[in-house]
Amino acid sequence: MRASIVVLLLSLLASGGCSPAVELKGEPAVVRGKLTNSGGQPVGGVLLTLQPLEDGHLAPLEVAADGTFQGELVPGTYAYSLGKSSKARNSAQSLKQVDAKFLEPDLNRTVTVTPGSELAIALE
Repeated sequence: MRASIVVLLLSLLASGGCSPAVELKGEPAVVRGKLTNSGGQPVGGVLLTLQPLEDGHLAPLEVAADGTFQGELVPGTYAYSLGKSSKARNSAQSLKQVDAKFLEPDLNRTVTVTPGSELAIALE
């Protein structure tokens, strides 16, 4: 099942480059948050990808060295995964410190976005 989820997400990402502009299914709101490890320490220098499970849009968010991130998202439920940041020099090293399960999409690992929300994502 995990392979089928990955194939589905990859096909959605691949088809995005050929389609017209994305039409949002709701009013986006600014969302801020912090990414931490199981010990509560910040995880930074990575790319946090939020995949909508309802209305919304795919949101790749750069995570700063202090673990903080910010972006505009349509309120709803999102699955999340981590990947290499093209902006952070130490991204590959940061990802080595993260359990490999967070590098793959998992539709059971979610966060709920509400207007003005502060997301706290702990990699446990």
